[in-house]
Amino acid sequence: MAIIFDGRAFASQKESLLKLRVEKLKKKGKIPRLASILVGDNSANKLYVDLKKKAAEQIGVELAVYYLSHNKKTDEILKLIGSLNEDQGVDGIMIQLPLPEGLSKDKGRIISAIDNRKDVDGLRVDSPFLHPTSKAVVEILDRAKLMLGKNPETVCVIGATGMVGRPLVKELKKKKYKVIECSSETKNLADKTREADVLVSAIGKADLLKGEMVKDGAVIIDVGSPRGDVQLNEVVKKVSFVTPVPGGVGPVTIACLLENLVEACQEKKVGI
Repeated sequence: MAIIFDGRAFASQKESLLKLRVEKLKKKGKIPRLASILVGDNSANKLYVDLKKKAAEQIGVELAVYYLSHNKKTDEILKLIGSLNEDQGVDGIMIQLPLPEGLSKDKGRIISAIDNRKDVDGLRVDSPFLHPTSKAVVEILDRAKLMLGKNPETVCVIGATGMVGRPLVKELKKKKYKVIECSSETKNLADKTREADVLVSAIGKADLLKGEMVKDGAVIIDVGSPRGDVQLNEVVKKVSFVTPVPGGVGPVTIACLLENLVEACQEKKVGI
């Protein structure tokens, strides 16, 4: 039977270590501060912001949420970002995605307006920070290797050109993995997925991955939202390690975001 990864427990461990780092910063008069911009009334976005705020409070960093109506103009959002860029008390800025339909066409302009040194969500090409979800996947893979005592060589990423997949593929290649890049439209997808020692799915297509599509003993990391991409009841019988949805990658992503924030504060203001 597969190991079902407990993302909440892993995130809690990371947050305990982050809390110690924040306490050291506070002794030097520094408090990491994150500005989160939430446009519109997307319920999933609101939930994610609430979860981030709760985690931020637990480690002692400050998170200010800027609630904007769905009909805000792009120029108004850019003006807010500009003021946050100039604010030396703000260490990180993130815009909650997806944006409302009327603003989605300007997503690139909005993201590129964020000072790259404050882009703790890792969305800019020149951001010094890895996207928190991509970072979470890499850390979970490292934990899987440790728990299983195995060193997988081949990783298949479904959604390789997406917001999570693109930086993830780049990071995995840096770590010398052989990467198979796929999408939900890849022809003969099952032939590709069965080749992989590790399978990461970041498509958001419920039940995309079935038991017959995975190699025996594989590591499966499910980034699908909101329901997950993996048919867990089938896959768990074949694989060695799998992340559930919810409770898998999600909590670790939030911890990685806060880790990026703490690092932004340290890099800009003080060395520890």
